[in-house]
Amino acid sequence: MRLIRVYSNMESFKEVKFNKAGLSFIAAKQKNPEITKKGQTYNGVGKSLLVRIIHFCLGANKRDYKGFCDKLPEWEFYLEFEIKNTMYTAKRSTDNPDRIFLNGENLSVDKFNKKMGELCFNIPEDISCLSFRSLIPFFIRPKRESYVSYNKPGKVHRDYQLFLYNAFLLGLDVFLMQKKQEIKKEKDRINELENNFKKDSLLRDFFTGNKDVALTLIDLDEQIKKLDESLKNFKVADDYYDVQIEADKIERELFDLNNEIIMLQNNIKSIDGGLNINPDINKDDIKKIYEEASIYFPESVTKKLDELNEFYEKLIINRKKRLLEQRNRLDSEIKNKEEKTKLLKKELDGLMQYLGEHQALDVFVSLSNKSAELKSKRNSLKKYQDLQREYKEKERNADKDLISLAETTEKYLKQIEPEISKLINYFRFLAKKFYPNTVAGLKITANDGDNQLLFDIDAKIESDTSDGINNVKIFCYDLTILFKGCNHNIDFIFHDSRLFDGIDERQKADMFKIAYEEFSKSGKQYIATVNQNQIDEIRRLMTQEDFKNIIVDNTILTLTDESDAGKLLGIRVDIDDE
Repeated sequence: MRLIRVYSNMESFKEVKFNKAGLSFIAAKQKNPEITKKGQTYNGVGKSLLVRIIHFCLGANKRDYKGFCDKLPEWEFYLEFEIKNTMYTAKRSTDNPDRIFLNGENLSVDKFNKKMGELCFNIPEDISCLSFRSLIPFFIRPKRESYVSYNKPGKVHRDYQLFLYNAFLLGLDVFLMQKKQEIKKEKDRINELENNFKKDSLLRDFFTGNKDVALTLIDLDEQIKKLDESLKNFKVADDYYDVQIEADKIERELFDLNNEIIMLQNNIKSIDGGLNINPDINKDDIKKIYEEASIYFPESVTKKLDELNEFYEKLIINRKKRLLEQRNRLDSEIKNKEEKTKLLKKELDGLMQYLGEHQALDVFVSLSNKSAELKSKRNSLKKYQDLQREYKEKERNADKDLISLAETTEKYLKQIEPEISKLINYFRFLAKKFYPNTVAGLKITANDGDNQLLFDIDAKIESDTSDGINNVKIFCYDLTILFKGCNHNIDFIFHDSRLFDGIDERQKADMFKIAYEEFSKSGKQYIATVNQNQIDEIRRLMTQEDFKNIIVDNTILTLTDESDAGKLLGIRVDIDDE
């Protein structure tokens, strides 16, 4: 794929026509270089905007172009390019960014990108994540952050994707990469499931080692067996609680009767005591006492004593008669109460026997629920036990597969050493032109860690503390992918002037010299936007002839801030480069 030209339906737009091969520079010139206020800096003329327009025509996500489309209504942008001697024109408008016309065919952005992926890259059908939009940024870095890392020109969400893109363009086996990713994802899935078990309140103690699953299952089986046996012989009484209330009532009645009987028996004891009371002295005893005292009783007194004694005896007889009658009445009452007690005890025994042989419905339900709860717990533990065995087996198999894959990867890298050497040597060749006395090269090794990455890919220039080292690394890496990489039909590299910021003049000059040497006879394109101050810096380090051959003869467009007409769009509009 070569870029031919960029143009618009608006006459004010500066058409950009690229050289078919070799170098093509878009220069940004400032009328008054000492003035740096907004609107009169290199950033305002549209050189970085050109990169955005090219990506817009190449199917970039419209979400990144909302402000762009809002501020440029009715604009249409065209990109002409060539792939394998076939010419193509892509047209995309700001009013309808959901559609792209490719050689007149109206396509959705997704279909356009799919078609471009088929034209520009040899993407296998069975590999996910690889696409035109994920790979094209390696050849035309789209944003400011694209110049932070040599191996990350576009947005990526995971390390696996990042290394997949790089491995694919370097010609490494992406099927092996995907295989490791699948193994690791399965292993991570198993670990996640095990972690979910750990969060379960029932299973938490088994993970901490406080409980043993096998022993707990045995204990649960015993409990369930006992409960089920009890439920098998269970007799439900609908009137269980009514009977229980009646039994409680009889128990209280018996208690009261027993207390009453005891009180009656105590009363009888008191009566028996009263029946045994006799007078302690009679008439003769009284007379004897007075005779001993030499006191004489007249006949009349003796007669009164006889009457008194007779009265007293009658009184005692009447009292005993009354007590005997009272005792007989109490005794009869006791017998009646004892008979009633006997009947109540018999009735209570019958009720208690009934209660002993039956249970209430809610007790049955409670026991049934308990049995179901234990069975559910047992089933959960058994399922956990089975799954744990399954997970352990899968985890062991995954570990074995990772080990086997690591061995396969080592053999694979050894087999493709000649191809890897070409990559290493070319990157080293370029880096040595900047740092002749520095160890440099591409390092591609197997990653046998517990992750999704199969290869470690590292661009090394050991003078990592030098200013501009990262920019040099990006330059060398991009050229390595273009000239020595695989799986693409891209024949251009487009660098923004950001690449030349932060490096010394000598390195800037070396970059342009190397680009001239590598691209002049290759049939490929090196396109770059360059600021006037950068051009002035390298002019001092080149011969007049070299400067003319490299810079002057290959400057295809100069953008200036002298007026709006000198800018890329040819109008005054505030559009962020990013």
